[in-house]
Amino acid sequence: MHSRLAIDCGAATVRAVLVTPTDVAVLTLDGCDRMSTAVHVGDAGMVAGAAAWQRATTEPDGFVLSPLRAGTGKVTVGGSEVEVVDLVAVTLRHVAAVAQQVAGLPVDEVCLVVPAGWGPRRRTWLRHAARTAGLPVSRLIAAPIAALDRLDPDSGAKGLQAGPVMLVVDVGAGCETTLVQRGPAGGEVLATLADPDAGGDRLDAVLLETWTGTSLDDLPADSRWPTLANVRAARLALSEQPAVSMPMPDGPPLVVNYAAVADASRPVLEHAGELAAQVLEAADLTLDQVGGVFLIGGTAAVPAAADMIGVKLGATPQLMATPHLSAVLGAAGADPTRTAATGDNTQWELPPLRRLFTLALPGLVSLALYAHFVLAATFNNGTPTRPGPGYYVQASWGELTLAALLAAICFLQAASLIATLLDRHTPDRPGQPRGRITAGIGLAIAAGLATDALYAVTAALFFNHPMTDLLGWAILPVLPVAATAAVVAVLAWRRRSPPAGGWDGLLTFPASSIITAAVGILAVSLWWHGGLPWWLNDWTTSLGLAGGLLIAVAVACTLTRHPAARLALTLGLGFFTTIISRAGPDILAVIYATAVTCWWAWHAWTLIRTPPPRH
Repeated sequence: MHSRLAIDCGAATVRAVLVTPTDVAVLTLDGCDRMSTAVHVGDAGMVAGAAAWQRATTEPDGFVLSPLRAGTGKVTVGGSEVEVVDLVAVTLRHVAAVAQQVAGLPVDEVCLVVPAGWGPRRRTWLRHAARTAGLPVSRLIAAPIAALDRLDPDSGAKGLQAGPVMLVVDVGAGCETTLVQRGPAGGEVLATLADPDAGGDRLDAVLLETWTGTSLDDLPADSRWPTLANVRAARLALSEQPAVSMPMPDGPPLVVNYAAVADASRPVLEHAGELAAQVLEAADLTLDQVGGVFLIGGTAAVPAAADMIGVKLGATPQLMATPHLSAVLGAAGADPTRTAATGDNTQWELPPLRRLFTLALPGLVSLALYAHFVLAATFNNGTPTRPGPGYYVQASWGELTLAALLAAICFLQAASLIATLLDRHTPDRPGQPRGRITAGIGLAIAAGLATDALYAVTAALFFNHPMTDLLGWAILPVLPVAATAAVVAVLAWRRRSPPAGGWDGLLTFPASSIITAAVGILAVSLWWHGGLPWWLNDWTTSLGLAGGLLIAVAVACTLTRHPAARLALTLGLGFFTTIISRAGPDILAVIYATAVTCWWAWHAWTLIRTPPPRH
């Protein structure tokens, strides 16, 4: 099953969203929707997040507060040199482990959110860190572009003229202000400015000096990091409560209130407003030429943050929904090739290149089985060109059924690719839903049945055999699959928006099922109809029984993803399929076709019970 992971690894925290065909989940990292990117290096190895902060209490020299701000080379930690890329990989490896645990399988695709000001060198470096963590990164997307992708095409800040240029103020650990040109092909960064002293880190430093009377560097080593952790926790809590009690390492708890945070925030956030005004000036633009001003980032949750920024900018930014998650949620569903249609907001994307093999696999296996079906047939009482009295053909009709079934699967799981091509080459009519995936599934059904009919007709002519018999084996077992796929197409038309994970993820058929079914049918066919070399004569029965068991494995791989459930189903069904294999491959092929029908029926039920995702 196709899954996609989006990761926003910032200077202070990391957030991640996992998208599967049936769900969109903000991953729980360290007990909440974020995890600190701080890393501790010690004799016991490297740890990230809360574990790093805990070790910093007893081993402060091994603590790295923000690996992303340490450069791209090496840093000295605890008296030894460490590659910064390894520090970042520790955090990403933890995210990968959580995502795999939630998904049940390793993720297929990873999108990383990066600052808009990062060039090719920093982007390549982050890709290397992700590869070190075992993440298959497919693309990187700038944070402001990802956040804007969540908007409707006509969204804009109140009081400003709608237009394609948007200003995004991203206030996290630091601040990055970016002008984004929006167009049919996605977003393009026009100008960006960043300042690490206009965000949460600077605010924490001001609050720490206000509440403790000293700076972070002047604190004793054993209380430095615990004090900073308490300040951060108090600041986050004060965004929702009027006052909180903050523990102090060397004294009684300190009661702090919202007013202190508001006073400390004002100069920091006003500086962010100045940075936004500077990026407008750098692009030679004015506010009335911008279609919207939007505020995102973790520090945007500070009460009245938008108003403070607006004092220096001249316009109050529009706070996006869940500003701390805006970029990563946008990256989870963003697509640089999306078009701004008014009918529906379905995002169409070409599958990754590595998916082309998966798409072609059932077609290649189908052709191989069909070739063996035709070439391994035996003719009795004559030949196709000179049939005698009582002429008949002995062939593995189950192979023809499976070849036809796999041909239909090949076209059906390519329906999203067909929809993409339709979306790119067919003009949209304003105000009307496009329904491209419905058309893609419909064309796939027609192409699959046409290919199956071609299989039957070609074999009938080659065998000089009645065509109705071959059409029965090639078409009838596939019709229930086509019918359930048509139901999915109708549900897709009514839904008018992609499920979590996209249509490509929903329609991808398990490759393990395809391979085991093909090997199983081929093994039973060789046992039943011959064709094995003489030195395998003593193994024909074992080969046939193994083929029957493989059909049970294929059915289990089709009906469930959980390894334990697959094993249990294989053991239960394998007893019957090995017995049925003694009668040849025909019934086994029909059993497998029934399992494929159930697979499509389950996906139809998934569309019915799962509402369209809302990011």
